[in-house]
Amino acid sequence: MKARTWINLAAGALFGAAAAMGYRLYLHRPLARIPSPEGIDDPAVALGYGRIMRLPHMALFRALLARHAAELMPQGQAADIGCGPGYLTLELARCAPGLHVTGVDLSDVMLMQAAREAHAAGLADRTDFRSGDNADLPLADGSQDLVISTLSLHHWTDPVVVLNEVARVLRPGGAFLVFDLRRDLGPLPWLLLWFVTHWVVPRALRHVGEPLGSRNAAYTPAEAAILCRCSSLTGWRVVQGPLWLSIEGTKV
Repeated sequence: MKARTWINLAAGALFGAAAAMGYRLYLHRPLARIPSPEGIDDPAVALGYGRIMRLPHMALFRALLARHAAELMPQGQAADIGCGPGYLTLELARCAPGLHVTGVDLSDVMLMQAAREAHAAGLADRTDFRSGDNADLPLADGSQDLVISTLSLHHWTDPVVVLNEVARVLRPGGAFLVFDLRRDLGPLPWLLLWFVTHWVVPRALRHVGEPLGSRNAAYTPAEAAILCRCSSLTGWRVVQGPLWLSIEGTKV
């Protein structure tokens, strides 16, 4: 038998063994939701998270999401709840010059980083950042034309309360977009997150089990719909993709 044939057989055997091991990992994944902490107070974790958010594919993701949000509501007052380091807040301000965007987050570390990023980007006059709990937003009733949140839903201690807050601060006709991972991932997406968590992300994120921990804390589309039905938010729909889901719509 030729050497190339042996090489092909060996490569096939290795691939098969790796696929079998991966599928075995997938079969043992947590099925029930595992809640995660709501705020990020560890500076090392915040720094690692910021590094991941600056990667090119994450920048593309933010650009697409900001464009979609701007299509829902291109002007007025907007709030980015659970804004983290403020990258989406700034992208939305760039994408929609008619919007003034307020970022809200529990983590003072994240908010300080967001304020620095806004100043460096020349967007400090069209953005501001406030410390606050999503379950008790530091925003007046009916004061917002748009509320967005990305990769934050799975951190909320009581999502129904937060959705009620979104309904409270939105004016009638205001738009909302809550985007997050979904927990019911297929084998390939789940194994990709497992690989990234164990081999790709900075050490501080590996130590806290991210981003796989975010998947474990995420909701399924059916669970997201139940949360919406239990809230006072109106005009919602749940949109789903292979890795993600979103709760979006216009307040009636």
